[in-house]
Amino acid sequence: MDRHEEAVMQLMTANGDTFIAAHYDVAAGWMRPSLVALRPAKKQVWVVEVSASGYPLGLVDKVNQRVEKWYAPLLEQLQRLQVTGSDWSIGLLVFVRDDQIDWLRGRLQDAAGVQLLSLETASSPWLWDSVVWTEDMDFALDHIPRRDGGGAAAGPAATH
Repeated sequence: MDRHEEAVMQLMTANGDTFIAAHYDVAAGWMRPSLVALRPAKKQVWVVEVSASGYPLGLVDKVNQRVEKWYAPLLEQLQRLQVTGSDWSIGLLVFVRDDQIDWLRGRLQDAAGVQLLSLETASSPWLWDSVVWTEDMDFALDHIPRRDGGGAAAGPAATH
């Protein structure tokens, strides 16, 4: 796990109700996301990818194939293991550099349930709004809440 993944893990677990598995094998290791996050109280599963690349081309196919390569096999595994139920939702959080968010957004075939988030903000806990530290933190927002009100992106994306 690199420092960027550690920063995202800190952000995601700051609320006290999110459990993280790093580099979880999905579909016999076909794709191993940076993190898989479970929020039992909200019945949510989040696949998380983290990239500090200045040209995250490798993420494009992963994000565009998320339903068949991550969501379907992951939900089946978690339900078989009785970790989740059929009523749990699943979504994708992608943390990339600020200068790569629009580039990546332009290459998505379907952005439903995908949140593209600032790696810089995730790595800066002194910027986080107090809601990040509570169970009210909503990962389905299109931004990480900041104390200064900054960081909001244009338009929320729906979750699956």
